[in-house]
Amino acid sequence: MMLFRPVILLLVALSAEGALLPGFRVEKVASLPAGKYATSIAVDSNGTLYFTTTDGDLYRGAERVAHLPTFADGNSGLLGMALVDEETAVVHYTNAPITRHVISTVDLTTGQETVLHELVADISMPDRPAPTEHHGGNPTVAPDGSVYFGIGDFGGGVIAMDPKWNAGKIWRIAPDGTLEQFARGLRNPYDMAWDPDTQRLFVTDNGALAGDEVHLITKGDYCGWPFTYGNLAPIEGAVPPDYVWEDTTAPTGVAYLTGANSYLRRGGFLVGGFVSGALYLFPSLQKPIAEPLRLVDRGFGNILDVVESVDGTIFFTNGVAIHRLDFPKRGDCNGDGVVNVQDILALNRELADGDPHRAHEAQSGLNAGSWGCDADADGLIGSADLEALSRKVGRHRAVRRR
Repeated sequence: MMLFRPVILLLVALSAEGALLPGFRVEKVASLPAGKYATSIAVDSNGTLYFTTTDGDLYRGAERVAHLPTFADGNSGLLGMALVDEETAVVHYTNAPITRHVISTVDLTTGQETVLHELVADISMPDRPAPTEHHGGNPTVAPDGSVYFGIGDFGGGVIAMDPKWNAGKIWRIAPDGTLEQFARGLRNPYDMAWDPDTQRLFVTDNGALAGDEVHLITKGDYCGWPFTYGNLAPIEGAVPPDYVWEDTTAPTGVAYLTGANSYLRRGGFLVGGFVSGALYLFPSLQKPIAEPLRLVDRGFGNILDVVESVDGTIFFTNGVAIHRLDFPKRGDCNGDGVVNVQDILALNRELADGDPHRAHEAQSGLNAGSWGCDADADGLIGSADLEALSRKVGRHRAVRRR
């Protein structure tokens, strides 16, 4: 499926209220310049937001830092970026007229581009343009400085499994600049992130209809496309996906969770959904991987990318704006945005669903509570939270009486 076509998607209307878990809220923090469509976002250690647009621009806030020589058509254009450090970004784009995929670094002070590698689209006729669909997306930078990026199959199917072709592959650029084929047999891997705990690459891949996938990839994996995908029967030599969406999702941006956000433990991942319009949380990669939680479920357009800042703030983009996801206040058990005596009543009802139970299960069961029921921030909702919440409410009352 095509992930973005700006001319069409700029017509998507945004709902003022999307479907969110209790206590969660979304605030728009920036709109894109007129006529621009975002493909990726990034945030540096100072909290400064960067984004790329399909037509080749890289922005820092409202300031255009650089323009890359590309042309946006279908899935082609400036596909994404990642920050290497405070001064440098790495970008992935198709040249015009889509004969090559280009990986470059960009100096964020001067805007100067340094090309690292160019990968020809058609190995049989290098100057013949590739189709406009299935070109992959964002690069990611691992802790050791390696750059990973994916290229889709251009709609060519069987070339994805052929090691001689560049399409349908995950690539790694080592810190010394050498390029190696890391994995093959993918249809359209839009984004990925390195998991330092398991030393694997978390990759999303778009299926033909339903059957969108998550792969936890190690070097040399063959992921099966085009001979199998999703929940279809595996084939010899192929590594099956680690998770499959039953409904068409078109997974896009991926964010590794560092534990900086007290509600999101280290080692989890966030994934955006282009078709589903959802923002998915995979709290753990323990197998079998459980169904992800939908923190955002429609109402904010087609989600293209998601990032976590160094302080744990979550941002996502739907192409035309950048949003911040606000989590419930600690103690806000009923999800109304304030902490008061009503939350004590809500927490007592929540405990009827089990004492204790995981905070991420607060919205389930007989009582739809908020993650804020976990007043003591231990990851569980239990009797100890009543004590912590009572202390919070008591302090608030004392302040108001002064």
